[in-house]
Amino acid sequence: MKYAFAFVVAAAMACGACSLSAQDLPAATPESQGVSSKAILRWIEACENDSATNRLGGYVHGFVILRHGRTIAEGTWAPQNTLEKPHMLYSHSKSFTSTAIGFLVDDGKIDLDRRVISFFPDETPENPSENLRQVRVRDLLTMNLGADRPDAERDDIAGDWVKAMLHNKIDREPGTVFKYDSGATHLLAAIAEKVSGKPLMEFLKERLFDPLGMTSPWSTVSPTGIACGGWGMNMTTRDIARFGQFLLQEGRWDGKQLLSREWVRLATARQTWSGGIVVQSQTIGSGSDWQQGYGFQFWRCRHGAYRADGAAGQLTVVFPEQDAVVSVHAGLGDMQRELDLIWTYLLPAFGPSAAAEDEEARAALRAKCASLALPLVDNAEDAFEGFDKAVCEPAPDGWVLTLGDRRLNVGNGKWAVTSWKFGDSNVEPLFINCGTHEIAAVGAPRADGSLSVTWQFLGGIRHGRFTVPRR
Repeated sequence: MKYAFAFVVAAAMACGACSLSAQDLPAATPESQGVSSKAILRWIEACENDSATNRLGGYVHGFVILRHGRTIAEGTWAPQNTLEKPHMLYSHSKSFTSTAIGFLVDDGKIDLDRRVISFFPDETPENPSENLRQVRVRDLLTMNLGADRPDAERDDIAGDWVKAMLHNKIDREPGTVFKYDSGATHLLAAIAEKVSGKPLMEFLKERLFDPLGMTSPWSTVSPTGIACGGWGMNMTTRDIARFGQFLLQEGRWDGKQLLSREWVRLATARQTWSGGIVVQSQTIGSGSDWQQGYGFQFWRCRHGAYRADGAAGQLTVVFPEQDAVVSVHAGLGDMQRELDLIWTYLLPAFGPSAAAEDEEARAALRAKCASLALPLVDNAEDAFEGFDKAVCEPAPDGWVLTLGDRRLNVGNGKWAVTSWKFGDSNVEPLFINCGTHEIAAVGAPRADGSLSVTWQFLGGIRHGRFTVPRR
């Protein structure tokens, strides 16, 4: 092996032979773990207020807060149910792919300085450029691949993404320039599958998901059947919080060292500059949370924290100094604002010792977490799959919108849910096998006889409002 670089009680959830055990992540009151219930409540209210005023550009869907290995608060905004049902991770997936590489490095099966083309003799160009020859595994991990035009797999969306990436021009010397590239992570997923001899998610299930009691993960795959790696994973907020706790414990779980401390420390440390910072003398503490450096598929944060990070607000923030984890699923447009709210309200609340119990505040927090709900009227205009042109018919509890052979249930004053089979053209361009998800919709009749419909993609980020004219 070679590294050479330098408050609410958690409900049990079962799936197959695995279950979430209170013994693994026991619940505790915030105050017993040195955190004010009032501070958590203020954070929740700030998130809701910023959503209402459009400062966040969307909504928080669910959260889990851990302190000293205990669940001190969790909640999800109906009709979303991120605590019990998987939610899209987008690029948060990258940190899991990196962890798979870490297991294989620990096993002595991958050397970080091994050249990437050596894994793919059949997909490599006949006369590879010198820059392509020099790309190492660590260059993929640190987003230092060297391609000015990233995500080359988008050129061959229905074909071989590994081949597409290896035929992309590597413009710069690998290992010298940071450029975020999800295709680089897909290459890591392909490497993990080649070396382990197993699909990525199966390998992670054996080495990570099952030992941690993570029961919800699933992933989309490429047209050739390789896990997307840089995106496409889906998990509950409870499960990504468990991953955060595993990282906080530096790879140790239930008394066993599953992943080496050395790997976790390397993966979550700054291995390269990120964002606009390229001068080594630049102060690390300045700028946004995208300018603090990048590790092995993890982002460094201000305040000594680090995070796994996915589009539209999928976060697991680990606070080593405060012994805390905050995981969030969301559908947001401003992730810096999302992080700023965590720094403003939660970070100062992580006190050094237990505080006096505040029964009134704890009751208010408990009541708030139990009643979280998204607004029944959405400010974003976005018709769902053309259903603004649908035929509207009354139903016992609302309406049914019919468009061709598709039907969307719409509740009258409450959410109605429709099971929906998605394809690659109507959710996310890189999702090939999107599977079946649920759409929640609620309607309100208007004075002109039309129907105003608000909808939410459950487990995803899309949402909006449209009007069905009276016909």
